[in-house]
Amino acid sequence: MLRYLKIANLAIIDNVEIEFGDGFNVLTGETGAGKSILIGALNLLLGSRGSAELIRTGEEEAHVEGLFEISPTSLPDSLKEAIGSGEFVLSRKIARSGRSRCWINGNLASVGMLQSIGSSLVSIFGQHDHRVLLDPDEHIDILDRYGALDKQVGEVADLYSRWKKAEKDLDAALGRLEELKRESRENADSIKELSEAGLKAGEEEELTQERDTLKKAVQIREKAFEAYQVLYGKSGSIIENLSDVKRATDYLASTSQKFEALRENFQDAVYRLDDVALELRDIAKNFSADPARLEAIEERLVALRRLKRKYGRDIPGLVALLDSLSQEEGNLLDAQNLVNKTRAAATQFHEDYLKAGENLSISRKEAASQLEKAMGQELSELAMREAVFSVEFQPLERDRSSQKGLESVEFFLASNPGEAARPLARIASGGELSRIMLALKALQADGQGASTVIFDEVDAGIGGNTAFAVGSRLARVARRQQVLCVTHLHQIAALANHHFAVQKHVSEGRTQIDVKSLDSEARPAELARMLGAGYDPESVKEHIKKLMEFRSMENSQ
Repeated sequence: MLRYLKIANLAIIDNVEIEFGDGFNVLTGETGAGKSILIGALNLLLGSRGSAELIRTGEEEAHVEGLFEISPTSLPDSLKEAIGSGEFVLSRKIARSGRSRCWINGNLASVGMLQSIGSSLVSIFGQHDHRVLLDPDEHIDILDRYGALDKQVGEVADLYSRWKKAEKDLDAALGRLEELKRESRENADSIKELSEAGLKAGEEEELTQERDTLKKAVQIREKAFEAYQVLYGKSGSIIENLSDVKRATDYLASTSQKFEALRENFQDAVYRLDDVALELRDIAKNFSADPARLEAIEERLVALRRLKRKYGRDIPGLVALLDSLSQEEGNLLDAQNLVNKTRAAATQFHEDYLKAGENLSISRKEAASQLEKAMGQELSELAMREAVFSVEFQPLERDRSSQKGLESVEFFLASNPGEAARPLARIASGGELSRIMLALKALQADGQGASTVIFDEVDAGIGGNTAFAVGSRLARVARRQQVLCVTHLHQIAALANHHFAVQKHVSEGRTQIDVKSLDSEARPAELARMLGAGYDPESVKEHIKKLMEFRSMENSQ
C-alpha cells in the first residue's frame, strides 16, 4: 500500500508531503483546489507520460516520490530483485528539458519498470471511467476481467491470429498457384515447340561446318585427285621416287645394325604415305555434294535461326529456357502441394479456434450468471434495490468473429419493476451509470491483487442516501485493501478512516497547495464546508455528529 507521497514543483504544488493510512482514505477540497494534481502525480510515479509542461513555473524540475509496502510475491519475477524487500521507494524527476529519470530504492530504473510495478501496486478508477459503459464493445472486456478469463481469452486470441494468418497464407498460395497455372498455359506451346526442336549445344556450329564442306565438294575432289597424282598416280610420283631411298636404307641396314631403326622409320613413313594416297583417291573418286543432305542442313539451320529470333536467345540459351520452363511445371506441383498444406492448416486452426471459442463462451455465460447475481446485490446496496442487471450475448457470424471470441456482449438494465431491460448506452441517468460503474469496479477491486485502489471522483450524479450507500461500499472495499478516494460528498468523506483536506492559497504572489491530515476535531469543520453550511449552527453540528456516529458503526461491522 501507499504509505507516503512527496510532491515538489509539480503544476502549482510547491512542496507537499502526505502520509496515508490503512483502510479508507479520502481527499476533499473545493473544486480547483488541486486534488486532480495529486492523482496525476501518483500516475507519474506509476509510469504515466510526463512532460516539461507539468513543472511549476520558475523551477527546473518536478519531483515525485512514494513509499510503498507490498508483499514481494505480488511482484513480477523480473522486479523482485530490484525491490528486494516489502518496503521500497519509487522516485521520478522530470526536467525542464523534458528528460525523465526514475529510481527504485535509489537505483536508476526505466519508465517501463515503473509501469510494471505500478500495475501490481495500484488500480486507479477515474471519474470518466463510466463512459466505457456507453460503449458495448467494452462490456466483453469487463466480463472477462470479472470472470478471470485472461488465459482462455489469450488462447482464443492466439488461435484467431493463427487462423487468420493461415487464411492469409492460403490466399497467397492460391494466388501463386493461379499465377503458375496461367504461366503454364502460356508456356505450353513454347515447351512443346522447344522440346520437339531437339536442341543440342554445339549443333549449329557442326551443321554450319558440314554445310560449308558440302558446298565445296568439286574443289575438294579436284584437290584430292591432284594430291593423289603427286603422291602416287603418275610417273615420277613421290611414292615411285622413294624406291631409290628404300634401296639406300636397306643397304645401310645391311651394313650395320645401328641403321636398322632408320630403315624401319622410313618404311613406316612409306606405309603412311600409301594410306594417305588411298584416302585421297577415295575422296577424289567418291566425295559427293549430296544435295539432299545439304538441303536438310539448310532447313535445320533456318529453323534454328527462327527459334533464336523468336525467343531472343542463342542455342545454349534456348536449351536453358526449356529447362527453366520445364522446372516451372515442377513448381506448379509444389504450389499445389503448398495450397493443400496451408488449407489444411487454416482448417485446423479454425476448428481449434471454434472449439476454444465455444469453451470461452461457456465460461463467459457462467461468469455472466455470477456477475448478474453479484451486481444485483451491489446495486441493492447502492440504493437501486429494484434494478435488474443482465448480460446479453449475441452470436457472431463467421465473417464477424474476432480475436475476442464467437459472441458480442452487452450489459442491460431494467431500472424499475415492469420496465423492459435496456442497453446501458440508452440510460440517461448519470447517477445510475456512476453507481453501476462503482459496483463493477468494487467487484473488480474485491478480486484483484493491487493493494491500493484509488477512486477519483466516482460519485458524479449522486447524493443523499445514495451517497451514504456508495460510501459504505467503498468502506467495505477498504477492509481488504487500502482505498484512496477523491470526493465532493460529505456523506462519503464521513465514512473514511483518514481524511485529508486539499486547500489552495496564495503566498507571496504565488499559488500553492497544502494537504492537511484532519483529526477528529478538525474533520467536522471540513464536513460542514462540504455540506454547504457554516460551522456554528447547532443543526449542522448535530448532522455532523450523526455522520461521525454512522462512520463508527460502519467501521465496527
